[in-house]
Amino acid sequence: MTPRISSPALLLASIALLAACEKAEDDTPVSSDPATQYTERGALAVGHAVLEQTRKDAEPLQVKAWYPAEASADETISYAVALKLDGFGGGTVPILGDAALDASPDTINGPYPLVVLSHGFGMNPEWYHPTAEHLASHGFVVLGPEHDEADWFADVIAASTARPRDISATIDLAAAGALDGVIDTEHIAVIGHSYGGYAALAAAGARFDMDRLAERCADVTDEFTASYFCTPFLAGEAELAAAMGLEAIPEGLWPSLGDSRVDAIVPMAGDAFLFGEQGLAEITVPAMMLGGTGDTGSPWAWATGLAFDHVSSPSRVQVALEGAEHFIPVTTCDRMPWTAQMPEEFRGYICEDPAWDKPEALALINQVTTAFLLHTLTEDAGAEPSLDPSVYQTVDGFDLTVIGL
Repeated sequence: MTPRISSPALLLASIALLAACEKAEDDTPVSSDPATQYTERGALAVGHAVLEQTRKDAEPLQVKAWYPAEASADETISYAVALKLDGFGGGTVPILGDAALDASPDTINGPYPLVVLSHGFGMNPEWYHPTAEHLASHGFVVLGPEHDEADWFADVIAASTARPRDISATIDLAAAGALDGVIDTEHIAVIGHSYGGYAALAAAGARFDMDRLAERCADVTDEFTASYFCTPFLAGEAELAAAMGLEAIPEGLWPSLGDSRVDAIVPMAGDAFLFGEQGLAEITVPAMMLGGTGDTGSPWAWATGLAFDHVSSPSRVQVALEGAEHFIPVTTCDRMPWTAQMPEEFRGYICEDPAWDKPEALALINQVTTAFLLHTLTEDAGAEPSLDPSVYQTVDGFDLTVIGL
């Protein structure tokens, strides 16, 4: 969502979570504490490559890839990113990470489950490189399609249908043998932040419920909520239907944009307002909804909380970072040096959080995301203890609700 400056939240107590993982004789990370066993990067070296796919409309789709590699170790990398933000057009900026550029995929120990990463609106996959690199180091291939959009009001209707299709095109790319066939396309998850979280919900089968959105919006008095969540969609129903290839505006739930190949989802501050209670109930795959309770870009009641309360998934997790703002899953600004050129109010919204130290929050996000995906996609019994809410009782403001795991 578009940045909105929030009032400062109370600072939560600092957490001391990071712990060094010991190495077993086979060089596999182990830890005596399930609350920290996935906070550190895994034993696998991480490769990075930029792939190309052709959409069904013949338009090119760029896909950013992170994967287990044959490299002996990770390398410092400067991702060259073409920003879509106002004032940064016409060139690329660096985002600093740790991966070996164009390294050969590890075909000996693979194949590895696929994680499709859908970035926030107007952002790029590289904004989430800490999680992408982390997952690759623990044995996943992460493919991040570069969605085409920049301006919420001009582009959001087209993006609402294009994003799920980009996810399906990315899965098609993997199924066609990308990265030397190292991808296991029988086990697929979609993770995403903000409108990427919307895309994850849509890919899992959530359906639009515009009647319910109209009812919800009738009670809205906040100008930001009305202008971003209500007006574009309620005024754009005909355009949205046309973008879906429909001859008329549907009555009741709209047709699904989902992909039956998706086995699990992790929406992070995922916008859920288009779906409503009945539309979200169409989701049955394992789901982990993660977000900040202080989020003003994708408010809890319109995003994380709404989704968790109404998906039909027998196995689902809610991760609440108390007081956290919208950009909590995004990399730190020391890794995005170009943010120093932004106006201070916007830089602060992206770079700082009113309640959390961002590196510590990212470690927690990587911990539970890795555990959830290992548990749901690979049936790794060793990951289940890291999804036990009781192991996080000493972490102030970090709350897990687990059902059916």
